[in-house]
Amino acid sequence: MQTKLSLFCSKIIEAGWLAAIVTVPLFFNIYSARTFEPDKITLLRAIVSIMILAWLVLVVEQGFGAEEGESTTFSERFRAWLKRPLVLPTLLLVIVYIISTALSISPQVSLWGSYQRLQGSYSALSYIVVFALMAGQLRTQEQVDRLVNLVIITSVPIGLYGIIQRYGLDPLPWAGDVTQRVAANMGNAIFVASYLIMIVPLTISRLVRSMVEIIKDESASWGHTVLAAVYIFALAIQLITVLFSQSRGPMLGVMGAAFVMGLLLLLIPRRQAVDTGRLAVKEIALAIGFVIPLGVAGGLTAGLGYAIGAGLQRLLISLNYQIDGIGFAGAALGGLLGFFGLYTYMVSTQRGWRWLWLSWLTIGVLGLGFILALNVRGNNLDPFLEPIRELPYFNRMAQITETSRTGRVRVLIWDAALELVKPHEPLGVDNDQFAKKDSFNTIRPLIGYGPESMFNAFAFVYPPDLAHVELRGSSADRSHNETMDSLVITGLLGFLAFYFVMISLFYYTVRWLGWVPDKTAQYGLLAFLIVGGIVGAIIPYLVQGEFTFMPLGLPFGVMSGLILYLAWQGFSGPKISPEAGRLPTYTLLVIGLLSAIIGHFIEVHFVFSIAATYIYFWAYAGLLLAVIRIDTMKPIPDSSSVAAEAIEPVEVVSEPVSKTRRSRKGRSRRSRKTETVPAGPSGSALPVRRESWEMWTGSQGLAMAIILIILAFDFITPQFQFTLSNEKSASLFWMVMITWLVGFAIVMGSLAVKQDEWRTPLHWGRAVALYAVTSLTYFLLYTMVHRWQFGRRIAVSSIEDVLKASGILSGGLIIFYIFLVLLMVIIAITLIWGQTRGLPTWRSENWWLYPPLVLAILTVIWFKNVDVVRADIYLKEGERYRNNRQWNEAIALHEKAISLDSDEDFYYLMLALDYQLMAQDNRLDANQRQVAWQRGEDIALKAREINPYNPDNTGNMGRYYFTLGQVFSPERFQDALNYFEKATVLAPSNVIYRNLWAQTYYILQDYDTAIDRLQTSVSIDPEYAPTWLLLGDTYAAMGDVDQALAAHREALQYNSRGSGDGFAGFADQFFDQRLNFYISAGRGSDIIAALQEVALARLDDPKVYWAIGHAYNRDDNPEKAAEYYERALTLGDNSDTTLREAANLYLAQEAFDQAVPLYEQLITLNPADVESHSALAFIYAQLGNLDQAIEHNRLVLDQLPNDYDSLKNLAILYQQKGDLQQAFDAAQQAQAVAPDAEQASWEQFIADLESQIAESS
Repeated sequence: MQTKLSLFCSKIIEAGWLAAIVTVPLFFNIYSARTFEPDKITLLRAIVSIMILAWLVLVVEQGFGAEEGESTTFSERFRAWLKRPLVLPTLLLVIVYIISTALSISPQVSLWGSYQRLQGSYSALSYIVVFALMAGQLRTQEQVDRLVNLVIITSVPIGLYGIIQRYGLDPLPWAGDVTQRVAANMGNAIFVASYLIMIVPLTISRLVRSMVEIIKDESASWGHTVLAAVYIFALAIQLITVLFSQSRGPMLGVMGAAFVMGLLLLLIPRRQAVDTGRLAVKEIALAIGFVIPLGVAGGLTAGLGYAIGAGLQRLLISLNYQIDGIGFAGAALGGLLGFFGLYTYMVSTQRGWRWLWLSWLTIGVLGLGFILALNVRGNNLDPFLEPIRELPYFNRMAQITETSRTGRVRVLIWDAALELVKPHEPLGVDNDQFAKKDSFNTIRPLIGYGPESMFNAFAFVYPPDLAHVELRGSSADRSHNETMDSLVITGLLGFLAFYFVMISLFYYTVRWLGWVPDKTAQYGLLAFLIVGGIVGAIIPYLVQGEFTFMPLGLPFGVMSGLILYLAWQGFSGPKISPEAGRLPTYTLLVIGLLSAIIGHFIEVHFVFSIAATYIYFWAYAGLLLAVIRIDTMKPIPDSSSVAAEAIEPVEVVSEPVSKTRRSRKGRSRRSRKTETVPAGPSGSALPVRRESWEMWTGSQGLAMAIILIILAFDFITPQFQFTLSNEKSASLFWMVMITWLVGFAIVMGSLAVKQDEWRTPLHWGRAVALYAVTSLTYFLLYTMVHRWQFGRRIAVSSIEDVLKASGILSGGLIIFYIFLVLLMVIIAITLIWGQTRGLPTWRSENWWLYPPLVLAILTVIWFKNVDVVRADIYLKEGERYRNNRQWNEAIALHEKAISLDSDEDFYYLMLALDYQLMAQDNRLDANQRQVAWQRGEDIALKAREINPYNPDNTGNMGRYYFTLGQVFSPERFQDALNYFEKATVLAPSNVIYRNLWAQTYYILQDYDTAIDRLQTSVSIDPEYAPTWLLLGDTYAAMGDVDQALAAHREALQYNSRGSGDGFAGFADQFFDQRLNFYISAGRGSDIIAALQEVALARLDDPKVYWAIGHAYNRDDNPEKAAEYYERALTLGDNSDTTLREAANLYLAQEAFDQAVPLYEQLITLNPADVESHSALAFIYAQLGNLDQAIEHNRLVLDQLPNDYDSLKNLAILYQQKGDLQQAFDAAQQAQAVAPDAEQASWEQFIADLESQIAESS
């Protein structure tokens, strides 16, 4: 039974998916430590929780299965439900996720998600819930339009923000550089491009729809013109931002999506051509030859566009505006206009309908060949292609196959991930209380390690070479390939379920588009998809003999199979399928959705999915099912109607024909005006009343309000001061204003297009006012509350005040959540306005179910979503205090974070770090420091208990005990040895922990065991300089000069990010000890020769020359030392150490002219440098410059008033100068501090001065 409550719940569900598609890409939180992905996901999960609550109440009110419209058993309904498209593969995927999570090596991480990503099963199932509820509850054309409009509008502020970043107008001060590669609202250049490639095809589909209406009907509504202009603007923003991201994977995704979309669009006229027979050879030749006029048209208009762009750029420069790349942008835009303009002309004049699709396929093949040519070097085409490779944006596309940087990272990760998929020894540590041996190791190839568990598992197979191209010690938590990720986290079962979903999606979408006319075609499509995937997976093995590139070959094999199937249909001539006429309204939308999914499918095999792409993928899948469901409830028109609704030819006809078309169009509109859209698949479920234009406009305005309040939260900070005179704050104003205007134009244009379909007459003034009021009022109200909350100030004088001040930021987040939920409620109320008449309020007999349901959902929202972000806010504030060495405040804030999210090991690690740094603070007494050490130990152990398979948690305990052994008791070194051993079991190739393990043995003077551990490190990674350095030091401790020298020589030759700087390690604080070892053994010349080899490789490094000079100096070879000191100084080494050593050396050699400028330079750096003043005083005294000598001695006394040597020198200098009274005063001061043995001498000196003074007077 439908009730007012059930109807309200159904609209809450819709408000939920509208909020989800806006918040996930648009929202970020600068007040938390993570800012982007986890904050987006927690907000999404809260929204989905509300949607689940609404659905549960809806089911209670209406009864489960009420939509089936017939009294069947649950098992019958369940079987019928499984037969629906995508239901079975999605259900299997859910089951696999549940199994993998339950049997994960880190079940808690797999369920709730990791600290960095938060992409656990809870998040994954939230995406799928959105899919299921959209598929079931999205039932009307108005809902479809509202959703699609909002998807496109949401991309506008994100794209604009990327452009703002590119030109240095960002209102937020990010730590990283966001001008070279824009990150927008995603925090990562790749992520923003990954999101936008899922919007571009949808925008194109809407643009094509409006253009078709404009072309085919001279009297088409002005709304189509407005919409076309707005879609072009939005599309330009999206594509520019993708280019500014300079992300190769998403660029490939955009090109792949565009290719498939163009192919599907041009196959529509192929099916609508009068002759649908097989293509003739002549037509194939025409299609291939058509590439030439396409190139000519594109080239001519590109040249024109470049000229216009270059002229515009010169004009802007004359007006003091510097914007680069306008000429390039003009050429690109002109080329596209000419290229697609020719296609538009051919379609609109019914020319080449049968073979235009083949010309597009030819373009695709040529484009693929061009990209491959850009990436294959060392051939005869290089002279022609090299200039292109240097062009902006083309340079990124020319690096797709590079294997020296990020490409190498991916290859190494894929190789290692394959090792995880294969059978291997179980993860875990014998006899460890927490990191126990993996009891499910034998079935890991089937079920995987669990969502979000790759970080822990990957350490077991970490390839040492990865440390030389990426940050050493960091484990991979993603494979940068969706296929490989599915194999690792969910095993073979998850892999099969994932491809079951994807192939089903491709199969059903192509079928719904009418390209699967019979059983033969069904089997053919499945064969092309499956066999294509298998062939794609095998080809890399046949070429390389390895499966490294299987995760790339398989998805591209599937895509190739899909394209070959469509080409087969195009060549052979399409038959009319039962579905061919079922999508007159949604053909373009379905093509856009499929193209977006394909673009996403391509790019996630070079990167990895994020919250925005996950939610959009599942939302698009739900939308696909929904539009098919909506359309199947309508009468199936004959095949001729499809042409009129998809791409109708423009004919030169007389006026009466045009009137006939308009009258036919009007009859169609009138027939749709009274149409009722059934809710259920059988056509017998409850009817849904069409929305009024007021309801539709108001709901669109409220949806815009979601965008605006998120922008307010994102950008209006406590420090934000708006003024149009400030470029950065003005950029925010224009971003908001343009976004609002785009939304306004889309809504007004849509109202105009459907003007004849509304139940009541449309009043434009009321429509404008309604949209403005609904969108802006709520935004302004929220902005005022937001500014009030974040503008509050607390005078911090205690720990409680620190927590209250941080609570302001936390409270701001809660206020945003409340406003968003209230806005969802308002949207739901708007959508049921006037539709509840005659319905009972609720089923009162079920009232007792609702309080516990509400309480349970609110508990989940608060404790597993809101508190997760609040904890991160307190963490970030704590880090600020820790950086200021305010330990108690940092500890209080981090303890607060733990109280909010006690399941996250990262918070314990940060709190342990607070205590560790506090324990090393010399400002504290010994008892306070000891307590801090002990407290930090307990907390670090708790972090390991929560996530024991993370090798860093175990390694950190080893480091902790290593430090405790040095600070307190050597007995703690045994604990360090124990944990370092466990860390190397969890991460066998981590040489950092192996070296620390060896270093502990070194301190314990167990040199043989230390050597054994270090030799193992060398066998794992022979190019890691710290290993060789420690090995050399250990041999030195054993007195083995030859072995020590060999190891130190090896260390000195390395200098890279992955290998470390061997020279810097050798010339550290223990440099003199190492030199003394070799010099005392008579091998000083050998170690100096090794340093000279370093100098040959680092000709411009002054530190190397200083080190050689220092070594010569200690080896008592001052001439050579001076030579190398001079080289260091010539190369710009003005460090105190080099200047002082060189100056002292010249002083010892009495080379005063060379010593003086060096000492003076030292005094310039530090005017209070006593040593330099003393040296200059001595030099000037030797040179007979008594005034300068006296001055520098006095400067010494300014710092050291009782310095005996300076007082003694002053007395003598004043005597030599003849200033006897000054000499007498200085002598008295010197006598006062002189040693007892020299007192008699001073008495005589003073007596002599007195005599001289008496004589002179």
